[in-house]
Amino acid sequence: MSKFSRRNESAGSDSPLNGTARVDHSITALTRRLRRGDIAVIDILDLDERTASQLSACRPSAVINAQESISGRYPNGGPTVLAEASIPLIDKAGADVMNIRDGSRIRIDGDAVFRGDTQLAKGEILTDEAREQALADAAQNMHVQLSAFTANAMDYVERDSALILDGRGLPAVDVDLEGRHVLIVTGGMLYAKQLKDIRTYLRERKPVIIAIGDSADAAMEHAYAAKIIVGNVESVSERAMRAAATVVVHDPAGADAGMTRADALGVSRTTSDAGIASSDLAVLLAHAQGAEVIVTVGMESRLIDYLQGSSDLNAGTFLTRLQAGGGLVDARTLAQVYRHRYSRWTVFGLVAAGFVALGLALAATPGGRSWVSSAWESVSTWLGLS
Repeated sequence: MSKFSRRNESAGSDSPLNGTARVDHSITALTRRLRRGDIAVIDILDLDERTASQLSACRPSAVINAQESISGRYPNGGPTVLAEASIPLIDKAGADVMNIRDGSRIRIDGDAVFRGDTQLAKGEILTDEAREQALADAAQNMHVQLSAFTANAMDYVERDSALILDGRGLPAVDVDLEGRHVLIVTGGMLYAKQLKDIRTYLRERKPVIIAIGDSADAAMEHAYAAKIIVGNVESVSERAMRAAATVVVHDPAGADAGMTRADALGVSRTTSDAGIASSDLAVLLAHAQGAEVIVTVGMESRLIDYLQGSSDLNAGTFLTRLQAGGGLVDARTLAQVYRHRYSRWTVFGLVAAGFVALGLALAATPGGRSWVSSAWESVSTWLGLS
């Protein structure tokens, strides 16, 4: 049982939880302000793993969701991510909870939310038992969601086939990717660990990095600077922006996505109005430019991942992966199969060092010296030197 469940299921033995409310419908905007110890207030039906990971990385003291975190449509893993991070989740708090003033001090007492003595909302504590039962029930509905997803993907093909199949509408970039290895970094789950696991590959192959949004800062911290940044660049550091050769400003919803900021910094930039996720746009871009291998970091590719979040965007992800085909490799798989390769000079040096060590060992012992002397006499006789 998680720490959250133990704490909240104990009969009034714990003190209420106090913190600063951070309220936003947009997770991207929320996580920019969310700090350790704050209380995140969200409005998400079926909390997915990626969103929960973004929240968890900010280390809030609790999360309050206006909607059902597990509605039963499919077994989404977001609540489990929060539970494993020991972050309490107050579920189904109602739409009014989004009216809480951002930055105000609130208190969670049991399943109720207060400001001072005024109760603002009342939800449900999502215990381990309740979560596991909800996930088990949701698993029974997978076939319904899969049928809906398949139909949606077919609609997507009819609408955006030119972009996915022919690359029409892809932005032009000033970076040569022909025959190169390309690494696409997103802010998904465990990206830092995945980058660490493939550090030998990064050092030896030096792939061109394409970063999605503020993942450019993560790439710079854990690997090296991205040559191309794709997506919303509002929160990308100036250092990472200036280090990139090209910035592709993109938002599937058609928002500014940091275009004004990019222009203010004077960086080389282009735009894209493609209706697919920025990570999928990056994959198509690398594929169309002739990349030999495309390695993805932080991107999920399980069936359940396609059923979570926006059905349009996930249909695009599914079809993009099909189009990229065998050139697309997940960083977790790469870490399992990639091995360090030594040059011929390195191998020669190791062999030479072995012979030197053997010679020194023989010369340091009476028996060794006797053997060397005997061997030399035999060689000299055979060569006619004695």
